[in-house]
Amino acid sequence: MLLSLSFLTMFLGVFYLFAVEKQYRSWMYILKPGTMVIIIFIAILGLGNVSFTYGWWILAGLLFSIFGDIFLMLPRDRFVYGLVSFLAGHVCYVVAFWYFPGGGSVSIWISGALFLVAILYLMKLSKGVVNSGGSVLFLAVTAYVTIITAMVWTALYSQQPLIIAGAILFFFSDAILAWDRFVGKLTYRNFLVMIPYYLAQYLFAISLHWI
Repeated sequence: MLLSLSFLTMFLGVFYLFAVEKQYRSWMYILKPGTMVIIIFIAILGLGNVSFTYGWWILAGLLFSIFGDIFLMLPRDRFVYGLVSFLAGHVCYVVAFWYFPGGGSVSIWISGALFLVAILYLMKLSKGVVNSGGSVLFLAVTAYVTIITAMVWTALYSQQPLIIAGAILFFFSDAILAWDRFVGKLTYRNFLVMIPYYLAQYLFAISLHWI
């Protein structure tokens, strides 16, 4: 069943990208959250294989993410609502990774490099963010960057390759999304955002089976 659900996730994700390119709006509304529903089901099937804390916090993160997906695809701009939903999801992932059994320390050099990248990227976004939504939006984006950076750091702390790969992919996806919105439009934005995003969420879900 796990293999079948994995192929279904890939199929729905590819079909969603096709629908975006062709602007089949009704299919976009079905497939974007629909792909996440399958990923959530994969996670549910694995809840009995891992610690209670890790499994349920991962599931909570996936559920907040699907709310974020829905807010971001609505016809009217619900960016802030989507931002808050994903921020809550990343908080769940931070807790999950922090309490993952067998975690270890993270090199001070890797930690420093990670947070330096986050600071420099936030500085790059700042002008566009302020122009778009003022100081309130800038504070919200700053909080989001802080939390997703913490999510990557705690993934590194877990010392689990699946978790680390998923966290880096998620960071990359959100970085592309923010660049496209606040700095400049990107030609292959949908592919650069959604492919690593779905892969990240899939890796978090599948980690409940393989760790």
